[in-house]
Amino acid sequence: MSFRTTLIVLNILALAVIAGVILWRVFSLKREKEATPANLTKFLEDEDLEGRRLERVLGWSLLFVLVVAISLPVYFLVEPSRQVVAKDAFLERSVERGAVLFANNQSPAYDSTKSLLCANCHGTKAEGGAAPFVLQPEADRCLVAQNKGNPDVPECLPQPVSWQAPALNTVLLRFDRGQVKHILNYGRPGSPMPAWGIVSGKGVLNEQSIDDLVNYLASLQISSTEAKAISKEAVGEYRLGGRQLVKDQRKALTTAEDALAEVQADRTATAKDKAQAQAAVVEAQAQFDAATAYSADVQSLSDGAVLFRLNCARCHTKGWSYNDPTNVKVAPPAPQGSGAYGPNLTGGSTKLQFPGRAGVQQQFDWVALGVPANQQYGIRGISSGRMPHFSRQLSSAEIKAIVKYERSL
Repeated sequence: MSFRTTLIVLNILALAVIAGVILWRVFSLKREKEATPANLTKFLEDEDLEGRRLERVLGWSLLFVLVVAISLPVYFLVEPSRQVVAKDAFLERSVERGAVLFANNQSPAYDSTKSLLCANCHGTKAEGGAAPFVLQPEADRCLVAQNKGNPDVPECLPQPVSWQAPALNTVLLRFDRGQVKHILNYGRPGSPMPAWGIVSGKGVLNEQSIDDLVNYLASLQISSTEAKAISKEAVGEYRLGGRQLVKDQRKALTTAEDALAEVQADRTATAKDKAQAQAAVVEAQAQFDAATAYSADVQSLSDGAVLFRLNCARCHTKGWSYNDPTNVKVAPPAPQGSGAYGPNLTGGSTKLQFPGRAGVQQQFDWVALGVPANQQYGIRGISSGRMPHFSRQLSSAEIKAIVKYERSL
């Protein structure tokens, strides 16, 4: 039994005893009849009142005064630390509740009746992951009734994709607590991130539960130094990933060609078997070509362009969050920086917002530090409060490289 529970039980018992005494006294007085009215009952003589009886009363009074005189200073000395302990204990319990909400069935804190399975998308340690999502058709021809859901018109079919879910072990390096709570409450429209807060009219979590999730995420945050080291390595890993993708698709193409050769050499193979094997080779060839083009594009990028894709394209480039160069059924992302959740940065728009040499520094400050909601940035920009700030996740040189790239779009 915890100390808090013990105190609650003792207080309940004390109240029960006091209530019992009061009830006993009330009912006992009702049963007794006074022989003589209380105001006429003879009391003690003055000699008795001013003797040892008075001394005992004064002694007890002095004792209680001493207890109060000692207790009050002790209380004032102990109370601040007790408040700190209580605050820390509440935060610890809040983090535990947040862990349960965040968990999936691979997590120690998983509870099938309470967990929201956030870890399914963002990783069990909030290191990032992927979420399934279905893209709805957008082409004008899909508005025609006979094209909706028509397999002969593939662009009018919903397409399942894997949406890259961001790492949350750095989320409080990019956003403040208020911004994170806003995201949790209202979600990200047009993405797999749902609205969890009841204030949105769509979620199930009250304010305390949202705070519990934020407190749990705060407990997982890595340091700014570690985040910057990861970012520095990510540029090289991104280019290496492009080359590895080509190797993987070349292997897949070779496997498909070998399978086709085996089917063609098999006298028992049917025409359907040969057609399927041929189709697999055609698909593997298309995926290999797409991977080769993607890798060539990646190797030609400047560091600023790579950093933009890793940190900014999620919001400023439509389709980037679910980009899979080998998925030829899904349209490739829009031109980098052409806008999506965030505004369009192409066509020199950043130079209009941040003109001249002074604008370069202003744009750097905007990317590095941001400004609070409804305050001005640049020439006529009004902050929505949703732009992340990267000074604690990226180095100054990396932010300068991103600004330089954005001003070239």
